[in-house]
Amino acid sequence: MSPQADRVLSLSPGTILGLGAEQAIATAAEVGFAALGLRLDVPAEPADGWSRLCQLLEDQGLRLLDVEVVRLRPDVPVAHHRPLAEAAGRLGATFLLVVSEHSEPARTVSDLRILAGWTAPYDVTVALEFMRFTSVPTFRAASRIVQDAGADNVGIVVDALHLHRGGERPADLVAPGAGPVAYLQLCDAPADPPGDPDDPSVLAEEARHHRWFPGTGDLPLTELLRTLPAGMPCSIEVQADGWAGAEDAVRRARQALTSAHAVLAAADQGELS
Repeated sequence: MSPQADRVLSLSPGTILGLGAEQAIATAAEVGFAALGLRLDVPAEPADGWSRLCQLLEDQGLRLLDVEVVRLRPDVPVAHHRPLAEAAGRLGATFLLVVSEHSEPARTVSDLRILAGWTAPYDVTVALEFMRFTSVPTFRAASRIVQDAGADNVGIVVDALHLHRGGERPADLVAPGAGPVAYLQLCDAPADPPGDPDDPSVLAEEARHHRWFPGTGDLPLTELLRTLPAGMPCSIEVQADGWAGAEDAVRRARQALTSAHAVLAAADQGELS
């Protein structure tokens, strides 16, 4: 068996924006993903205590890779995020995705520690995502914060687009001082953004509206896959305008899975994109 064949591929909620949780589960199962992520608003616990979603995941044989998204903001107390953190645990997620807009790294460190305390009893890892247009702009910055947090269940989610736009390479993920990578997010894009590469609004617009399917652009995806352990899960996140409606969900999810398999096969053959 090829090394990349063991990699768990997950359907990111960003790829099928507009679908509810039950529709997302059905779509992931129909297409053949082994896992998926769910994007939930800070939830009030439903009357069934999440049991329906848990049962649907079990019936479809799907792993819940991650729950999105905790957005740390200066004007929002961290306690606001506790229901989502606990929902991730009760739904059996492996990761809780977090982004930060705190201007002070120490505030991000403090909030990550608190989140990690809430999710530890459920064996959920808090995964910090870096982006050029947030207060954690690069993998190096995320590494410092996660190491300062000092919790065993805090790691970093590496999005191929954000890594490249931050001026970093796959080799940086295993360089001295690198923080622990929790899982990957794959998409593709042109080598340069469609506008000023130093304008955060340009980068945010691209990330939220103009991603490409893996293998159709210039990002070093096979190098990224070959750099990190083959057992590390990989979420396929292709947020792009015109593809997010429910009528396109299955077609879009199927294209995401097909393109990801092609990139994994290229990584096994030693090809570098």
